[in-house]
Amino acid sequence: MEKIFFVIFILLLTVSCSDDDSSNYHYELLSVEEADVPNEFVYGQIYYITVKYIRPTECYVYNDVLYEYDYDARNIAVISTVVEDNNCEVIDSDEELTIRVQALQTTPYIFRFWQGDDDDGNPIYLEIVVPVV
Repeated sequence: MEKIFFVIFILLLTVSCSDDDSSNYHYELLSVEEADVPNEFVYGQIYYITVKYIRPTECYVYNDVLYEYDYDARNIAVISTVVEDNNCEVIDSDEELTIRVQALQTTPYIFRFWQGDDDDGNPIYLEIVVPVV
């Protein structure tokens, strides 16, 4: 599963590194700093998860959430569009977003929030397990 996550990350980097001079932006994953997840899910109910991340400069603009299924686990990361501009002001702004989840499995959910990569390029996750009752 980590290989799929890594392939998607490399794909984003590859797309952002194209030789097309007309593009003035690329995509980057932003690490999740915190996640507010319910203590348990009731099967069939809808829940909202709040994810906190840091927007390093004003040139980073929220784009989407990477929400990837891996059996009972869910890999989650924040995708940002980065405008390539040398005049980007550093803001280190705390941002948050909300993800809607419907509990449609009876086994516990394993949420893995991407927090970056280690020195060997392996993903580091904040892992939270939520039982389903």
